[in-house]
Amino acid sequence: MANGARDGLHRINREQNEDYKKVLSFIIFLIVSLTMTTATFLNPFFMKGQIRSNSNEAVVVRQINKHFDALAEIIGANKNGNANLLTTKQTQPIADHIIDYTLGTPWFKFSNMKLAKQILHDIDLNVDQGVSSDAQLVQEKLKEQENNAPYDVIDAFNLNTITLGGNVAFILLIVNVIILIMAIISLRSLISDMKLFLNSKMLTHVVTASGMWAGFWLILIAGVLAVIPVIFNVESLAVLGYVLEISSSIFLDFVIIGVVLYILSAIPWEISSPNN
Repeated sequence: MANGARDGLHRINREQNEDYKKVLSFIIFLIVSLTMTTATFLNPFFMKGQIRSNSNEAVVVRQINKHFDALAEIIGANKNGNANLLTTKQTQPIADHIIDYTLGTPWFKFSNMKLAKQILHDIDLNVDQGVSSDAQLVQEKLKEQENNAPYDVIDAFNLNTITLGGNVAFILLIVNVIILIMAIISLRSLISDMKLFLNSKMLTHVVTASGMWAGFWLILIAGVLAVIPVIFNVESLAVLGYVLEISSSIFLDFVIIGVVLYILSAIPWEISSPNN
């Protein structure tokens, strides 16, 4: 009868170990993914560097030119929709200011007039004799618009949507930080509970197994998100499509982090195996 009781206790602990492993995997996955998201998508310095990568420069030029074409149409300038009006030199400052506005301070945005004037300044400063005649005509027409020009920029570049996106990004940053803190506290509490009935070797084995599963799910989910713009044409999804194209290479960084997490967890997991 005593042996039966011990077997029951052993069985309960094994079931608890499996439950702890699942919860730990989720918490580790949450901590890593939220940390990566905060350091990349919600970081203006990282994103400005990201749009300068070889894979994203063409995407930025295409998207800015799409809005520049819309601006030319609004102000009545001749435009050629089949050719880029601006080059990387002209589009990069505009993209930088949009990122600074969306992800930088002030965190809550109520007006986009300052951003519109910055874009106007970028156009006036960087559109020179080296660009197409269409672009020069847009520049001249904007000067004729005078006080109405910022409002035309707001319409053409969908700055109201960008303002909304900036406020959503700030809310996501707050939520990320709160969930991250709660996840870290939960992780410490969970490990403390496990120490009550697991020795150091078994604790290491369970925690690293959870780390391997977290790495696997990070690789799988980020990998799928990274290949979506490659497999499907996402241009028709407007802002979402643009974000997916820019994000593709960032998700590859997530995959690399997942691989590193998996390998770093696999080594101590193997060492702490009960068979060793």
